[in-house]
Amino acid sequence: MFSREVLMKNKIPVLHLKKKDALFREDQKATHLFYLVEGEITIYNTDSEGKEFLIQKVFEHQFLGEPPFLLAERYPASAIVTSENAEIFRFCPELFQKFMVDHPEVLLQFTKEIARKAYEKTMKLKAIVHLNPNERIFNFLKIHKRSLGLELEEKTLINVTRKEMANSTGLAVETVIRAVKKMEREGKIELINHKIFY
Repeated sequence: MFSREVLMKNKIPVLHLKKKDALFREDQKATHLFYLVEGEITIYNTDSEGKEFLIQKVFEHQFLGEPPFLLAERYPASAIVTSENAEIFRFCPELFQKFMVDHPEVLLQFTKEIARKAYEKTMKLKAIVHLNPNERIFNFLKIHKRSLGLELEEKTLINVTRKEMANSTGLAVETVIRAVKKMEREGKIELINHKIFY
């Protein structure tokens, strides 16, 4: 969406974080909106027993924390860096408003990105509530491919662990493993070095 140069020209502050650094924590007041230029970030919730539930993996050139930032609420999840390094630009409310006024063409892109995320969350919730394990996993794979900017018919290696899939779909890891093996036997997916090719 944005280049590093455009963000720097507009004097948007930049953060350089390393693997396992927290960008924000669940229940922390959302005082900033973040834009990931380089790296990968995992957004997750933790239940009362310490089990992590994967919400989303965020890749380069995506925003993080839009709803709580825009509503002046608290972050509903935590975000940690999962790549070796990450470069993140940080908007405060005043900078964000000025940036959008100065770049109205970006506002439509930003709105579409929020709509896409809301749609994906609705589909994920629908899958958790209504679908059997195989359908939940297929839905997860489709959403993951869309987040990478790929069309559904484009095959790619899915760089997600079985545990992350389980956390994201509300299934047990063992159920994901069994379902993935069954899907491979049925020819719906391929496994290459234990990674899903779909």
